[in-house]
Amino acid sequence: MVKLEKVEKYFNRHKKNQIHAINSATLELPDKGLVAILGNSGSRKNHSIKCNWRIR
Repeated sequence: MVKLEKVEKYFNRHKKNQIHAINSATLELPDKGLVAILGNSGSRKNHSIKCNWRIR
């Protein structure tokens, strides 16, 4: 199983215009199977995949 816990994502961290885009998100994925990420155009699906996830 892949488990992501308390994921945080900021843009412009430690600046006046800081944006806290993801706040303490948790995601669990099974060892086997197919996972799909769905969402509207512009909803940052690709960005979510490219995040530096810390996998335990």
